[in-house]
Amino acid sequence: MSSAKPLVVIFGATGNQGGSILRVLAEHPDSYTVRAVTRSTKSNSARELAARYPLVQWAEADIDIPSSLPPAVANADVVFGVTQFFQPSVHSADKTDENTEFQQGKNIIDACVAEGVGFVVFSTTSSAKKLSNGKITGVLHFEGKYKIQEYLLALPIDSAIVQMGMYYQNYLQSAAWSESGDAVVIAFPGDVNRKHPYADVNRDLGPYVKFIIDNRQQSKGKIFPVSSGYYSTTDIANALTKVTGLPAVAVELPTDAYGDKVLQDMFELLKTCNIFADSPDHLDTNKKVPFEFTTPETFWETSKFKGPSN
Repeated sequence: MSSAKPLVVIFGATGNQGGSILRVLAEHPDSYTVRAVTRSTKSNSARELAARYPLVQWAEADIDIPSSLPPAVANADVVFGVTQFFQPSVHSADKTDENTEFQQGKNIIDACVAEGVGFVVFSTTSSAKKLSNGKITGVLHFEGKYKIQEYLLALPIDSAIVQMGMYYQNYLQSAAWSESGDAVVIAFPGDVNRKHPYADVNRDLGPYVKFIIDNRQQSKGKIFPVSSGYYSTTDIANALTKVTGLPAVAVELPTDAYGDKVLQDMFELLKTCNIFADSPDHLDTNKKVPFEFTTPETFWETSKFKGPSN
């Protein structure tokens, strides 16, 4: 389907990634019709968003149930797809593999193909196996998403890929007071001076996907890493002090600081690999997007961080 005012269907609309896109597009009701997809329209988050954006359509669907998906994407011009590895149906103490998440993505994509969707934007990652030349094989949430990416790009449907940088938000969750209580500890399982690509999932993804939707012809078949730049944990700690005045210190943790083997392997990967190694020029693409991407200083300013709660 094609129209001057595209119908954009957003999976994961109540989550971080889908929510970022919903908020941006819903602010432009004359330019986009938005259909938000969630497992339950009765959830508190869905109700809050529906009240805030009354023109947004809502649909219930479950990406684990293929038959629920065609009605959700029917008549769509654009579909944004995202999967979630860290949920019990995919990753738990009793079950974990890369194929369950791949199947979720495949379910969305197959529904889009069946319903004649014009364009698909999917959130994926690079392969840890590929980045490490086969040395690191256990980063299953990378591998499942990479398989989704390869599946989608091989199909005769117009599409584009977005890959999120590391989330600044992770530092909000892990920030803690030092034992002496006189500094904020910003910890990272690895070298705190090694730089990685970072992004604010709440602020940065929505404008980027809007740019892709507005430039679908030029974007098809391409992979778009989403990041404001490369920063170390030390850079992020220094930015916290600069913005808030709170003393902050970057602290290196062992890569096995988390009990989850999938995360341990991810941090082993980050010791030597750049997750955006396949797209070295991605920061040049940012310049085409009419948006100021989130620096560490901007992140601490917009998060209104006042100090750890513990």
